[in-house]
Amino acid sequence: MKKVMGLLLMITILFGGCTSLGTKKQKLVGKEYILVQENSIPNVLIGFDEHNFYGFSGLNNYFGRYEKKGNKIKLEKLGSTLMAGSDKVMKMETEYLNKIEKVQYYSIEDDILTLELNDGEVLKYKENKKLEKK
Repeated sequence: MKKVMGLLLMITILFGGCTSLGTKKQKLVGKEYILVQENSIPNVLIGFDEHNFYGFSGLNNYFGRYEKKGNKIKLEKLGSTLMAGSDKVMKMETEYLNKIEKVQYYSIEDDILTLELNDGEVLKYKENKKLEKK
């Protein structure tokens, strides 16, 4: 009986350890991500603290609170600075900020953050490795 229990324990440990061989899931908090969409403003980013999100949207910094449960996420109370720029960049920035308010789901696989909007559109970001961790 002891041999059977020992064998079951070894199998459990072996297969339990194999789960880390698949795609690497990462946490949201303490990370910043750069938008990698085509036709987007350069250097657009989003980051997450314990209950707040923040970022740069092309001309302005933006910020707000978020709530998440499982893979559902709601970004709310969006605010931003009020810098002006070219009409083209200001329009793209406004469109991006409107999308942020429509985010419903998120997922992180490897270094890619995907935010899914309520209309099915997705925003893809890559982890900003330049963020210095203190």
